[in-house]
Amino acid sequence: MPSFTRSSRILAIVIASATMFGAGAAKAETPPPELARALQAVADSADDAWNRRDPAAMVAHYADGATATIGNNQQVSGKGELLAFFTNSFKGLPAGMTHRTVVKRIETIGEMKAVDSAVYLEMPDGAGGKRIVREFFTFALVRPGNHGWEFVAVRAVPLGVPPVRTVAIEK
Repeated sequence: MPSFTRSSRILAIVIASATMFGAGAAKAETPPPELARALQAVADSADDAWNRRDPAAMVAHYADGATATIGNNQQVSGKGELLAFFTNSFKGLPAGMTHRTVVKRIETIGEMKAVDSAVYLEMPDGAGGKRIVREFFTFALVRPGNHGWEFVAVRAVPLGVPPVRTVAIEK
């Protein structure tokens, strides 16, 4: 029997609610190209902030009171906690690691949009390219804000097995 984390239960509730509640529910139409471009631009802007290791710029993409669950145990709420989370997490990142988001699906839920994305953490491969070192499925609720689209809720779920870290053992 599968075990569900708190974040996967929340995600299941959001999806089930959106599917069951009629007129305000998620609509599976193809989004207009300008909406798809606008939401990919928001993702690109957040990637740029992440890649510059700029926690304030990352938090600027979030609504007041926004929530985020990263992985299985990092749950934060509000801009203060988000700022602390990004400040701390950026300190431990290896040099050269980058964040790339590809928006895959957009659905309308009232004034908000539900956005499914593939997120890749990448490192230089030594041959001028990049290799993916970690992949996430990310679900986000976004809404129009004063300065464009803003994240209301983000759930980033790691896919696959994390890479094995090689450690030298002295004899």
